[in-house]
Amino acid sequence: MGLVDSHNHLQDERLAAVRDTAIAECVRIGVRHAVVNGTHPRDWPRVAELADRHPWILPSYGVHPWHTDDLPSDYLVTLGRYLEKPGSVVGEIGIDHWKDGLDRGRQEEVFIAQLALARERALPVTIHGLKAWGRLFELLQTHGAPSRGFLLHSYSGPQEMVGPFVELGGYFSICPAFFAPQRTKALELFCHIPLDRILPETDAPDQGPSPEMDLYDVINEGDRRVNHPGNIQMVYRGLAELLGLTMIEVEARMEENFERIFGSSS
Repeated sequence: MGLVDSHNHLQDERLAAVRDTAIAECVRIGVRHAVVNGTHPRDWPRVAELADRHPWILPSYGVHPWHTDDLPSDYLVTLGRYLEKPGSVVGEIGIDHWKDGLDRGRQEEVFIAQLALARERALPVTIHGLKAWGRLFELLQTHGAPSRGFLLHSYSGPQEMVGPFVELGGYFSICPAFFAPQRTKALELFCHIPLDRILPETDAPDQGPSPEMDLYDVINEGDRRVNHPGNIQMVYRGLAELLGLTMIEVEARMEENFERIFGSSS
């Protein structure tokens, strides 16, 4: 057994100064698989390069809802080409009703197009749905979820929507930030999610733990804290405490869940 990180952005330039050492650290602590999510055609080549160099990285290609307004006209053709390589999956895609200034109609258009591609190729997909969980459910119900299932990254939606999302094939990932003392509501939610639908993530370089829980204390050039992907250890420890399991039990269950949704892509 080992650790899995179901969602990060290792290609992000904010990790450039520590990327090589962070990769070495992930190997040292026993990370067996990590899904590295692209967010726009301009960062897909960096995701592909990382996956080519490190077999334990699963490349994931998609257009994040924050980046739907400056896409080349042939982005779907390019996406299809990236997905031809064995092991590739779809994400991070989705819709966002939290960030101001985003064209919601355009977000949905791009999301639906990428979702269709995932369905056609029977690939799992990672979804962002910040403050838009109800609308996201409607779109998945109307247009259909991929047969391989979908991961709702850093799920913070209503507890009553967990069951309906599960019925559609949903999984739910938990990030280091949810274990901060002030995030008790987000943390408690995961006590009500079926154990076979939970996955750990770091979302590195974003959504890091509170400073007192951070295992790495990485500060970038802008004097801002950066979430190190090695903090996946902290998520496992937090899940063990939250769910009343041993670390061995958590590792076994998370690996089973990861293999179920991403397995034949890894």
